[in-house]
Amino acid sequence: MKAKAQRFKFAPLVILISGLCTSCTVSDYFDSDTSVQKESINVEQANQQIAEAKAVEQAHLELEKQQQSEAKIVELMGNQPIQFHSTLAKIYAAREFSPIWQDESAKKKFLHEYAGLVASGISIRAATALDAISVTSVEDIQHDILITDAFLSYMYYTKKVPSLAQSWLYSQNSYKADKPADELIEFWLTAVENNQNLDFVNILSASNHLYQETLQQISSDLANGHKKSHTELYKLALNAQRLRIIPSFDNGIFVNIPSYQLNYYRDGKLVLNSRVIVGKETRKTPVMYSKLSNLVVNPPWNVPNTILTKDIVPKLAHDPSYADRVSLEIFDSTGNKISAYSVNWSQYVNSKSVPFRIRQKAGDDSALGRFKFNMPSSDAIYLHDTPNHSLFNKTSRALSSGCVRVSKSDELASVLLKEAGWSMDKKQRVLASKKTTSVPIQSDNPVYLYYVTTWVENGKVQTLPDIYGYDKLNAPSYINWDTVQKYL
Repeated sequence: MKAKAQRFKFAPLVILISGLCTSCTVSDYFDSDTSVQKESINVEQANQQIAEAKAVEQAHLELEKQQQSEAKIVELMGNQPIQFHSTLAKIYAAREFSPIWQDESAKKKFLHEYAGLVASGISIRAATALDAISVTSVEDIQHDILITDAFLSYMYYTKKVPSLAQSWLYSQNSYKADKPADELIEFWLTAVENNQNLDFVNILSASNHLYQETLQQISSDLANGHKKSHTELYKLALNAQRLRIIPSFDNGIFVNIPSYQLNYYRDGKLVLNSRVIVGKETRKTPVMYSKLSNLVVNPPWNVPNTILTKDIVPKLAHDPSYADRVSLEIFDSTGNKISAYSVNWSQYVNSKSVPFRIRQKAGDDSALGRFKFNMPSSDAIYLHDTPNHSLFNKTSRALSSGCVRVSKSDELASVLLKEAGWSMDKKQRVLASKKTTSVPIQSDNPVYLYYVTTWVENGKVQTLPDIYGYDKLNAPSYINWDTVQKYL
């Protein structure tokens, strides 16, 4: 009997939850005289259960709507090569499948940029997508959806390529598309709603003027009957994509690796030009962006493991006195300084690791010279001086183990130390003391290490030796140059 009464007490609540009632309904459902029944109901808990039921129902409805939208995308697109079915379904369902690319200027600008990407050969999928766009009627919603699908990939590319340039821009069909962040998609769709699609597309476009000039040259060559071979056009397009990861040359340190040159710009003016030495073929200087963090005067050199195992250990195995001749300090695993003669170096020849740390003392003969310019780098790459300045007279200067040696490191240090408040007299005193001194960089000094072998500047094609062999491949067969010409 008791159990029956309890079930009876909660029967009204079950009815109310199933009907998704509000708290007011719960409190008003019972007659004012049924105080015992009212006390038996936890109103807060009931409302929570109602809210949860609503959320479940809403999620179910949204899932059903999404499934219907995806089915419609599949029905509309058939076998068309689209990548982002779910995202496209969500975007177009919210717009009741009305077109997005109604601003012809925005559409033309995007397809121009996308054609440049296709011509670079880094994505066979992008080439296929552009071909599909070119053969659909501009009045059809399918045409609009294909452009949006390509634009989603392009948004992801423009945001990620600065950090992934080394893996994406130095071999064919290396870019793998992914969906851009939801926040970026929403930002774009808001721009579309506010008639600012062109502004958004322009933001994604590269600002480097050499990039723009190079694309214009490719377009001109295609329009004038392919005066250049497809391989020449492809290499120009590929190098244009490599240019897009750096800004125009206004502020910062720019090193084009195959040029063996460093240029330092401040406020659009060239402050310093210097010859440099870059990594050899087997130890390439990576493409990267960073910022100078500090300048070290009289830097010691902590020998990297690769150089230690491949270069230093064989020399010590042959002659332990080499350590004294070049001022090497050797430390065991506990940090104690030991003599080079106390180690049987022969057992570590060809070994991948050595249980010792080796440091070269600061001085004029240090491998780092008198100055080291530090910047955050996952590859432990930095700029530095060198005691062997005669190497800068060589034409081919891919000679280092990856870091960049700067011929005019003294002049570069003078500029940076002056910004930090040092007088030239103080600089000379610290140098003479041989004391290692670290100086924080005061100004914003971005550093761009990039690799561009051919580009267009002031209407003329410029070329450099392809020292790392990144450009040796011919134009890939999946580039449809007629389609590229149509949009570029």
